[in-house]
Amino acid sequence: TGLKWSFAGAAKGNPKYFICNADEGDPGAFMDRALLEGDPHSVLEGMIIGGCAIGAKQGYIYVRAEYPIAIEHLEIAIRQAKELGFLGEDVLGSGFSFDIGIKQGAGAFVSIADKILRVPFGSSGKTPF
Repeated sequence: TGLKWSFAGAAKGNPKYFICNADEGDPGAFMDRALLEGDPHSVLEGMIIGGCAIGAKQGYIYVRAEYPIAIEHLEIAIRQAKELGFLGEDVLGSGFSFDIGIKQGAGAFVSIADKILRVPFGSSGKTPF
């Protein structure tokens, strides 16, 4: 994770985005779902820290549409984080601004990574990881 963040932080160009892929492409895997439903604030906290580390102002959580409880809990957690000043403009008076959005998918494991990462890494669409 630290190596990826160092590459992302050093990459030229803006804007930068912090992506949380909570798609769970492996059959029978529910660890992302359990975390998003049970402790969505920890996911937001990690994304805020990561966003600050790489210089991103926007983050996205990609989650399956089949996880309505996870989506609902994320929406509540994002709203609470904004109300408390952990998300939005000038987070806690730090000068750092960061927001998080939710993107719902139909379970295609690489679809968001392909679409979001293709532009920053050139026309080949290949990322370093």
